[in-house]
Formats: sequence, C-alpha cells, structure tokens
Amino acid sequence: MRAGDGPSLAMLGARTLGNALGSGRNSLNALRLVFAAAVIVSHSWWLGGYGPESSLYGIKLGTAGVMGFFAISGYLITVSAERSNTVLEYAAARLTRIYPALAVAALIVAFVAAPVGALLTHGTYDPRGALAFLGAALALSIGVMDTPAIGTSLWGNHDRFDWNGPLWTLTWEGLCYVIVATIVFLLRRIPESRRGTATAIFLLLAASTGAVFGKLLAGGFGPNRTEFVLPLLAIFMAGSLLATQRHRVRVGAAPSLLAALAVWGALATGYGTALAPLPFAYLVLSIGSIGSMSAIGSRYDISYGIYIYGWPIQQLLAAAHTASHVPVLGFAALALVAAWPLGFLSCVAVEQPSQRIRRALMGRLAIRAATTTPGPSTTARDAGAMTPRA
Repeated sequence: MRAGDGPSLAMLGARTLGNALGSGRNSLNALRLVFAAAVIVSHSWWLGGYGPESSLYGIKLGTAGVMGFFAISGYLITVSAERSNTVLEYAAARLTRIYPALAVAALIVAFVAAPVGALLTHGTYDPRGALAFLGAALALSIGVMDTPAIGTSLWGNHDRFDWNGPLWTLTWEGLCYVIVATIVFLLRRIPESRRGTATAIFLLLAASTGAVFGKLLAGGFGPNRTEFVLPLLAIFMAGSLLATQRHRVRVGAAPSLLAALAVWGALATGYGTALAPLPFAYLVLSIGSIGSMSAIGSRYDISYGIYIYGWPIQQLLAAAHTASHVPVLGFAALALVAAWPLGFLSCVAVEQPSQRIRRALMGRLAIRAATTTPGPSTTARDAGAMTPRA
C-alpha cells in the first residue's frame, strides 16, 4: 500500500488479487498452459484444412486463448514494472523472458523446419526467404507485416505461406510492455501519495481507448489480425489496471460469477470489444488465483515454448498429409504431443538459463552501484520472485 491510499482490503484480511496471486500458490502458469493448448487445438482446423472452426459470438477457441494470455501478461508485467528499480532492470527482465526462446525458435523454423517442409511438400527452400523470416521474427515486426515466405516449402499445405503465425502477437505484446513501462516509470516523478491513483487513471484511459476504438473500428473480435489488435491491447491494459489495484480488488465466487455474466452480456449484445475486457481480465485472474493447480508449471513453465512451436509442428504434420488420416482432434493431439518436449527443452535449455544470467548480471550491477554510490542502496530485485514468470 502506498502512503495516503488508505487501508487496503488485504490489510483488512479480505482475499484480494494481490494476496491470492502473490502468495506463490496460484494457477496462472496452469492457465497459460491451457491457453497455449487451446491455441494449438484451434489452429488445427485451419492448418489441417478441416474447414471452418466453430465460434461463440465470433470468438474461436484460439482467440479466447490469446485473450487469456494478454490478461495474465497485463497483470504480471505491471507488477514487474512496479517492482523494478530502473528501466534497465525492467527491460532486462522482459527481453530475457521472451527474446532468447523466440530467437531459437525462429532459427529452428528458418533452417530446420523449412528445409524439412520443402522435402515433404516437394517445394523449394529459399535461404534468402529464411533470412527474411528470421529478421522479421527477431525484429518483432510480424505483427505489422506479412510473414516472409521461405520459398515454396509449404506449397502443398492449406496455409502455404506462414511458418509461425502466432508470432504476430509478440509485436503487440512488446508494445504493451513499452506502454506499461512508460506509464509506471514516468509517474514515479509525481508524489508517491498520488502515484497509485494516477497510474490507475492512465491505465484505465489506455484500456478504454483500446476497447472503444476496437468496437468502432472492428466491431468485434474479428478473424484477422487488424481487427483483433485493439481488443487485445484493451485486455492487456485491463489486466494492468487490475494489477495496480490488486490489494483492493476482492476475489471470490460471487464477484467471479458477476464478471462471467458481464462478459456474456457484453458479447451477447455485440459490445464485447467495448465492455468485455475488464470483466474478462478479472475473471481470468480470479480463476488463476485458485491454488489447486499451483504445482503445474511452478518448476517448468512450458506454455511459451508450446505457443511458439505449435504452429510449425502443425505445418509439418500437414506437409506429411497427416490430416487425411486422422480427425481434427487427432491432428491437434499429435501436435500437442510433439510440442510438449520442444516446450520443455525451450524452458530448461533457453528460458531458465537466460533468466539466471539476467539475475546474475543485474546482481553484479547492483553490487557495483552499491560500492560506487554513497549512502544506502537497494539491491536489484527479481521482478518474478512472488509471481509466476511473466
């Protein structure tokens, strides 16, 4: 609690988002794993060529999974920013969380999966296309451009161009990181007694802007990237707003039910993009506050790896004509089974070592600052110490 904000619900003994999600016994990692699996299952209809996928109020299973990812990220990234002493500390945490695994996945797609795909489809492999794909992935620019094709390595597939479709969301997640950091760090210039309220106001404005313009420009959670961007930004900012008020927002069965009804009402009336982001983010975080699945992903969080490897695996399955021999859910199951070990390897061989290196380097910088700066110093804190890795 910040000075001048008054007593929080957490101090009064109520179960709030802050104490439920900060206790270490929560199910956010389990939820992210479910969301990653939902994205893979949803993509099976398109990549396997099984026909149109069913949706509810225009929202497909994969769309809901990405929305859930953004709600959780909005909360965790804001907590990370608030706990970071400097912009450098925050940026290092964010870059080492997503970038090393992304770089390895992009290299594997460009120089392993694409040549194999060309063999399976009898297409051509273009090294220049592979380099263009790698550059676009590393620049986080796939969200604002068409994914560069790697020759005709996917020529026989239903999707003949895109080797890793989900990477487009990382462009916009990265933008959200910048927005949150800008708000949190700039507002540290104002008195601490008013900082929490000001931060919440700015984040509420950001969430409202994305929600309203998402409704005006897109009209709903559309099937293409352009229509989907603003609602995603609104959901991220809604999660961020809840993070700033986490010690005041109560969690429980009754408010969760009300949030679910609010989401349903917003979607049923056609105002989902304008009205659903905040109750949806609350509902996701409230479910995540349940501790019954806290063991899942507590040591090995493989959700990100599954997310970035699922699509390439499905493209290879399609190139091998697997879809002609199994139903759509069988296709999805094979993709999930193949993605699990890659997600695990990404976690233990890339993501966790990157985090350890980041902590070691930031610790050394903190020690150096302590020995060169007079007066008391603050040791760099690990932004993810009390919450799942963001």
